[in-house]
Amino acid sequence: MNKRNYLWMPVILAAWVLASPGRAHAYLDPGTGSYLFQILIAALVGGLFAVKLFWGRIKLFFLGLFGKKGEEAAGGEDDAGPVQPE
Repeated sequence: MNKRNYLWMPVILAAWVLASPGRAHAYLDPGTGSYLFQILIAALVGGLFAVKLFWGRIKLFFLGLFGKKGEEAAGGEDDAGPVQPE
C-alpha cells in the first residue's frame, strides 16, 4: 500500500468507532423474521413483474447490442442497400 492509503485509516477507524453502538438493548420478536421474509418475496415478485412488463424493451436492447455485429460479420448488406446485378 502506498502512503496515501495509510492516511485514511485513522479516519475510517474513527468513523467505525463512532458509528457502532456501545450496547444495544433490543428485542427482535418472531414476527420480524416473517416480515423480512415478506419483504424478500415482495422484492423478488416485483422484480419478476418488472422484467415481464419491460421484456420487449429488454429484448430489443440486447438484439441491438449484439445483432449489428452479427450482420456486419456475415458480410450482409451495407447502408447503400443490396447490390443489383447488371
